[in-house]
Amino acid sequence: MESTATTPDIHEELRILRAELAQKSALVELLLENNPDGIAILGADGTMTTNEVGSRVLGATPAVTGPNEWADGFGYFAADRVTRRSFDELPAVRAARGETIVDELLFCVGASAPEGVVLSCSARPLPGGGSITVFRDVTERVKLESDLAARNEALAKREEENRELIERLRVALDELSTPVLEVAEDVLVLPVIGLVDTQRSAAMSERLLEEVVRTRSRHVIVDLTGVELIDTGTADRFAKLARAVELLGASCVLSGLQPAVAQTLVELGVEFSGLETQRNLRHALEHTMRARRAVKNRERERERGQAREGR
Repeated sequence: MESTATTPDIHEELRILRAELAQKSALVELLLENNPDGIAILGADGTMTTNEVGSRVLGATPAVTGPNEWADGFGYFAADRVTRRSFDELPAVRAARGETIVDELLFCVGASAPEGVVLSCSARPLPGGGSITVFRDVTERVKLESDLAARNEALAKREEENRELIERLRVALDELSTPVLEVAEDVLVLPVIGLVDTQRSAAMSERLLEEVVRTRSRHVIVDLTGVELIDTGTADRFAKLARAVELLGASCVLSGLQPAVAQTLVELGVEFSGLETQRNLRHALEHTMRARRAVKNRERERERGQAREGR
């Protein structure tokens, strides 16, 4: 009596389980076919099953493909499109061995995709063997990223070229703003125009001293006619410049101090003590030429004296 009463219960339970299984199978199939990504399920026997999107991405590949067919249908490469991937290195096969792959790029080339397609693949192992792989065609995205990287590289190169050009222009401007003129043998003139800050003062001093050494000049005129504003720091820089010139064995004359500048220097308590100053560039040139002739005369007299002693 108990066995006959139990049999209908078992059949009813089986019916319910079959209905639930059918419902879940239909739900799984619905999810597979309506998923925006390609899905490939690798069975334990090596058979590859793909959803509609996956078949389309792979070039109208049949939904169920045998081991030899899906493995040999494409040439598989790494993201660099040069390094070939063997069958055992494919994400689906590696996942079947227990590995988990996340967003790995795979470049596939085949008869249905002669120009190649770039896939972003994520794969996981399945219970009982096999694996499931979710992949997406990212060919356009990779192309855009590559184009963007190339543009960024071009922009960076152009920016570097612009920086080099600006630096060359700055050097040329510095040379133009601090010209050292050789007005006569042994005589250099440095006309100064505008504001003299620390950076310009350093460049000016370096250029003038280099020219003194190169030309072996004995007389230097620093003309300040174009300097309308001066402070203690600027005056100190010119004083140090004159001292540096003298240390190289040349005399230094400052010319062209404007009345307003001279008054400012007096109010600030700045003195060019020990330095030769002249009213303007003409007076400085005349003074320098007289000093130059005097030096030449002394040298000639010395040579004559040596010649007389030699006799």
